[in-house]
Amino acid sequence: MKSKGIVWGLLLCALAVHAQTNKTQTLTLEQAIQMAIEHNLALKIQRYVPQLDQFSLGAIYGAAYEPALGAIAKDSHSDNPGQIFNGLATPNQNVDQQNYQVGIGGANGGNALTPWGLQYSLTTTLNKADYQTFDSNGMPKAPFTQDTTTAGITLQQPLLKNFWIDTSRASILVAKKTIQFDECGFYLAVMTNISATEQAYYELNYAFENVRVQEDAVRLAEQLVAENRQKVRAGTLTDLDVAQSLSQLASSRASLLAAQQLVIQDENNLKALVTDKYRELYDVKLVPAEKLMAAPEMFDLEGSWQTAMTKRPDLLQAKIAVEKQDINRRFQKNQLFPELDLTGSYGRTGLSGSLGGSYGDISGNNFPNYSYGALLTVPLGNRAARDNYKAAKASKEQAQAMYQLVEQSILIQIQNTIEKAKSDYEQTKATRDARDYADQALQAEQKKLQVGTSTSFIVLQLQSNLTAARSAEIRALADYNEDLTQLAQFEGTILERHHLTVKVY
Repeated sequence: MKSKGIVWGLLLCALAVHAQTNKTQTLTLEQAIQMAIEHNLALKIQRYVPQLDQFSLGAIYGAAYEPALGAIAKDSHSDNPGQIFNGLATPNQNVDQQNYQVGIGGANGGNALTPWGLQYSLTTTLNKADYQTFDSNGMPKAPFTQDTTTAGITLQQPLLKNFWIDTSRASILVAKKTIQFDECGFYLAVMTNISATEQAYYELNYAFENVRVQEDAVRLAEQLVAENRQKVRAGTLTDLDVAQSLSQLASSRASLLAAQQLVIQDENNLKALVTDKYRELYDVKLVPAEKLMAAPEMFDLEGSWQTAMTKRPDLLQAKIAVEKQDINRRFQKNQLFPELDLTGSYGRTGLSGSLGGSYGDISGNNFPNYSYGALLTVPLGNRAARDNYKAAKASKEQAQAMYQLVEQSILIQIQNTIEKAKSDYEQTKATRDARDYADQALQAEQKKLQVGTSTSFIVLQLQSNLTAARSAEIRALADYNEDLTQLAQFEGTILERHHLTVKVY
């Protein structure tokens, strides 16, 4: 894709160069499609959506499972008065403390979480206290120091509610489905863009061909005006015949102007699809390099249906929407259970007059502590959880109905398009015959007019008939080719139709 991007980037440069020279560039259909894939602004915007989803998923993982390292350092001083116990007074005491704590746990100071629902925290503390006591006369005694250290771990594992699935796991599963959904959305946008580009190319092709038809109509009208004026001078026709032919000429010129304006509109429609630098192309005349043709196709309704069921991105999106709702249903079902969590903790404590001695108590496991138990919480009524579960089930059923609606719409789209393509193919043959007959009729009537056995009015009518038949023929050709494009889009095979491979990332 990168090499192709370079090629089409050079093509855009070439178009810009032509804007400064002859301002005309012939363009094949495949070139137009490739330019649309590389430079269409709507596709560039859509390509960012799955990338943003990836970042969101990473953020959810980080917020849910990445532990936080916390540290606290605190210095305090207190002057404590003595107390009286059983008639005896304890001395006054001044205490200077330095407290340090380091722990691994949740981001907000709580427990960290594992992907299977286990909550944990690891902490270690050091409390260094310097004591200064005084005798009854207020004289200081010898100071002493006491260092207290702790190290421990706490665990909590849900067994019912939040065991099979919890908020974090549900959010991650939904985020993954969202990535898949938006990747399908990107492919849908690509297919839609290719289809729009192809149809815009055919419309521009039709507009150019129609200009030629209208130019021929003007030429025929001018020729008839000149012939009628000669015959008026010769006395074989009246001024009324000249007026009628002049009216036809004016009408033909008006139709030509309208056809030329349509070329500009269709050309701009195509440019909007194939470039992200319209200023460099606005005055470049794009000319289709290919002629409109009607290649016969063998249609297989059942085969097209089957293909669409596996390749249509919007149908895959509808399926993913059902799966997302099922994740929520599973989560809400798990929330119906009471909370039953196993808890446990283990730690060691050190106490000494020195830091080394305090940590020696920890390493020697001199003062261990542990606990274990269970926490049970049973909601009374549990109405909120039950209604949330019912809503989740209903939402999944709604998503399933939406899936069926999309599926049915696809079947109808494909059948209608196949029937239209069949009809339009027959139209191409019928309009070609009509054009041949109209041409023959006009030639015969022109010969009769030359020998005086016809009228200018009849010739004018036959000229109009021929112009209409020519326009109808190229309209039928454009319609048939657009039908095939739309069928490929509805089948989900438009990329294969043009032998293209497009990647999201």
